[in-house]
Amino acid sequence: MNHLSDEQLMVQLVQGSRQAAAILYDRYQPRVYGYFVRMASDREAARDLTQNTFLRVIRYAATWKDDKTFVYWLFRIARNILADHYNNTRHFSELDGHPEIGAKDNKDSVRESEVRESYEMLLEAMNQLPPGYREIIELNRFQGFSYREIAAATDSNEKSVKVKTFRAIQKLKEIYEKIMVE
Repeated sequence: MNHLSDEQLMVQLVQGSRQAAAILYDRYQPRVYGYFVRMASDREAARDLTQNTFLRVIRYAATWKDDKTFVYWLFRIARNILADHYNNTRHFSELDGHPEIGAKDNKDSVRESEVRESYEMLLEAMNQLPPGYREIIELNRFQGFSYREIAAATDSNEKSVKVKTFRAIQKLKEIYEKIMVE
């Protein structure tokens, strides 16, 4: 079953296959968890939100339309769960999903320190972005979604996503530069 596409696995899941659900979970759990860690800033909450996302995938599998790409549908569910969870503490903080930043390397400890410091400043700058900008940067830069994929996942159009991404990156650069000066 591992050789099946996501969409083929969804057809299996709709028919009741628990194995299909397990394979989809294994394929996408790291990406969904990373998304929540960076968007919610809380590892424990990210674990819960990730579990809730996959529970909804199973619960609402029958609502998935086979003309839709699974990953877009999955991240739409994740976005909805995050919107339900959001409160006043919306910060990026964790280094999860980036073991190369947290790893100890005695050969190049100075370089590691610089990379860690730069990454922490980036996270601080991300904290200061409006949630919509944070999300678009998360989907494009951290999750690797194309503009077309983001448009499909957010019910937007590709041109709007490109403009919003450009503005988000410009704002992030502006904030990052201020943090560097401090």
